[in-house]
Amino acid sequence: MKTGKKVFIVLFCFMLVVALSGCSSTPSQPATSDGEKSKEVTLKVFGAWPEGTNNLRTVPDLIDKVAEKSDGTVKIVWGGGPEAIPANQLAEALKNGVVDIAYTTPSFMSSHVKLAEAQKLIKPLEIRKNGGFEFIDSVYLRDLNTHYLGAISSSQTYSLYSNKKIEKLDDFKGLTFRATPVYQALLEKLGAGVVNISIPETYQALERNVVQGFGYPSVGIMDFGWHEVTKYVIEPGFFNVDTGVYMSDAAWQKLDEKQRAAIKEAAAEIEVECDEFYKKHLAEEKEKLTAAGMEYATLTEDVAEEFLKIANDAAWESALKVAPEDAAKLREFAEK
Repeated sequence: MKTGKKVFIVLFCFMLVVALSGCSSTPSQPATSDGEKSKEVTLKVFGAWPEGTNNLRTVPDLIDKVAEKSDGTVKIVWGGGPEAIPANQLAEALKNGVVDIAYTTPSFMSSHVKLAEAQKLIKPLEIRKNGGFEFIDSVYLRDLNTHYLGAISSSQTYSLYSNKKIEKLDDFKGLTFRATPVYQALLEKLGAGVVNISIPETYQALERNVVQGFGYPSVGIMDFGWHEVTKYVIEPGFFNVDTGVYMSDAAWQKLDEKQRAAIKEAAAEIEVECDEFYKKHLAEEKEKLTAAGMEYATLTEDVAEEFLKIANDAAWESALKVAPEDAAKLREFAEK
């Protein structure tokens, strides 16, 4: 009898386990490559610019794409702009894992990642094809505990904007420009003075003639109303706008293989879409600024050629000075 009871109990337990397994067979989180189930993760994304501005226009795309590609297991939510974390503090926040994902520019991270000074000299889509992307990612991981996910401004250039019409390079002498490290070396080579003024203070600085110009991407100055207090857009544009998406390693470690693949794939798709967007949008921006009263001051061919040479030479010189080995390696990828 005792043996029979033991057999009955074993059989009963086995049937109970099978029944419970059947009840739990409803759709659940997707499996990872090793058969485990993906855990749901919520990540916050922060921006170096105010919400709604041009540089943050793909945040909703990233949120939607990652949710779709991860089967809903990775949820990205908006954390805030510079009112939450100042733009120049995002790098440290990424390094320490305080921020999960950041839309920012390398110029705000150059104190941590010296290679950042050279990113404006590469073409993102080309770098993805020749191994340069992986190299940049490895440098950010080494220096900032951060992963480089991709560019959000492919095919967009930088421009200089001025309240004095520039026709020859000597016209820059004596002027003061609001600048970040992106344009500082160039402006200094041209004989202009440079000051570091925050975005919220720039309108008033232009209005009061504290600065007579500034550098900024070729799309987006209307976000801040700067077109109201600026007369000229100096052409040609130069460099490649290097704004991008970055993710802290602390957040990266929360994801499984499938979720990481979803993040990578989403960022790569956004990079291509941005390339197509800016190829069209640069012409639209020109129409808007012209209609608003600004004038495009296009340098003559010979002056433009000299201007672009000074820009590129100054940028590589600066990058190689602060990051000799890394910048030299990136230059090899850029010139392939």
